[in-house]
Amino acid sequence: MNNDRSLRERKRARTRRRIEDAATALVVKHGFENITIDDICREADISRRSFFNYMESKDEAVLGLPRLVMSDDRRRDFVSEPSANVVATALDYVAATIDDLEAADLEDGADEEFLATLKERRHQIMTSEPSVALLSLNRFREQSAKMHQLVVEHLEAHPGDRILGDEPIEVEASIINGLIREAVWLQVCRPCQTTDRAQRLRAAGATITAFTQELTW
Repeated sequence: MNNDRSLRERKRARTRRRIEDAATALVVKHGFENITIDDICREADISRRSFFNYMESKDEAVLGLPRLVMSDDRRRDFVSEPSANVVATALDYVAATIDDLEAADLEDGADEEFLATLKERRHQIMTSEPSVALLSLNRFREQSAKMHQLVVEHLEAHPGDRILGDEPIEVEASIINGLIREAVWLQVCRPCQTTDRAQRLRAAGATITAFTQELTW
């Protein structure tokens, strides 16, 4: 990355943080339904046009990026490379993507105190406003649908990675995607026991495995 681009990226990151700071602070104070994009723009001292250069919606400004996300390069790797454990590979890629985003925030000038404040505000908003929790769940489902398609593409490219060879690919992909989705959701909801996100996600997956092994059908 050249210096000019680095400066541009840092400026963009600062503006995005300013928007997130304004949006979450306003919602904590006044409630999600009582805050508009124009309110956020005034608080962040940007134009409405600038807002949409950084955010797709008010939801994104308040909630941040979805938890179930992979970077473009990791999506390509996930589809193109074989895996002995498709669920674990997907969870590792999700963890690495979020770790990279947080590291980039720090590199671009965010401090850990600000990021912690942002997380605390979002947690407060989620727990105090059912409508926002539902929005977050819907965004999570949208990302899960995209993950399902990635799993289908992976299994089509690597039939040797399949476990349920007698079932249609769509069925196996749905099961794999469900495990990925629930491991991420469980990790989000359970108390933080380690700072290693990949380890937390794999631990959540192990909890699901332990539970299912006790079931009879």
